[in-house]
Amino acid sequence: MLRDKLIKEATLRRARGMTLIEIMVVLVILGLIAGAIGINVFNSLKDAQIRTAGLDLKQISNSVDLYHVETGQWPESLSQLVPKFVKDLHKDPWGQDYAYVKSGDGYDVYSYGPDKAQGGGDDITAHGGEGPPSAQGK
Repeated sequence: MLRDKLIKEATLRRARGMTLIEIMVVLVILGLIAGAIGINVFNSLKDAQIRTAGLDLKQISNSVDLYHVETGQWPESLSQLVPKFVKDLHKDPWGQDYAYVKSGDGYDVYSYGPDKAQGGGDDITAHGGEGPPSAQGK
C-alpha cells in the first residue's frame, strides 16, 4: 500500500510539467540560436546589397558606353539614358540615387554605399571611357 502510494506520488510529480528554471533555460538557448542566425542573415543581406549595387553600376556603365557609341559624346546626366539605353533608373540598395560624373574622355558612376555619404571607404564605383577616374567619383 505504502509502496503504491509512493509510486503514485512520483508519477504525479513527473506529470506536472517543467519547472520555471527549465523553461528559462530553454528560452535562453532558443534566444542564442536566434541571435546567431540573425547575425548571419544580416551579414548576408549587407553582402547582397553591395553585390547588387556593383551589378547596377556595371549595367549603367554599359548603357553610358552605348550612348557614347551611338552619339559620339558622353551624356550630361544619367536621365539622358532613359528609356532608350536603360529602362528606368532606380535607386541604390540604400535608397539613394546613383551618381554620374563626366570627366573629359571618361566618366564615373557610383553609389555612396551603406553610409550614404561620399567618401568613408564604402563607396562603390564603376569607371568607364578613356580618361582616368575622376577625383570626385572616388
